Amino acid sequence: MIDRLYKDYRNKLLWYCLNLSRNNPSIAEDIVQETFIKALENAHILNDLTDAQCRSWLYRAAKNNFIDRVRRAANAPKEEEPTFKEDDLSKIIVSQMCASLPDKERTLFWMRYIEGYTSKELGELFDLSPSTVRSRLSSARRKMSELYYREKER
Repeated sequence: MIDRLYKDYRNKLLWYCLNLSRNNPSIAEDIVQETFIKALENAHILNDLTDAQCRSWLYRAAKNNFIDRVRRAANAPKEEEPTFKEDDLSKIIVSQMCASLPDKERTLFWMRYIEGYTSKELGELFDLSPSTVRSRLSSARRKMSELYYREKER
């Protein structure tokens, strides 16, 4: 049964997988191979299906293999980034600009935008209402913006 399916559908599945993989032949061939391995593992199921159902099963298995491959690639560990990033310089500039803010605004600004606290969390930490925190953050952003544009004009 699997031999016949391989002879009948290998090339068609390969074209299908080429389209899925945006014409990457090595990925397409791997997916077709994985699909037929899965077919061998499930031969007992395929033996009970009609030809049309087998064809459908093969295409669905190929698509699922492709989706699994994409997910694995997305979840794979990323390559190490260089030790210096543009964000590092931005953080230094923001830190220097924060020094010109009043203490309360500076602390709130830093904790909110650099450390990632929410307005609600900051309100609880400093015994302030979230609206007071947002108001102070707005004032700090306005002052930082003014300082940034003043420095940029120099």
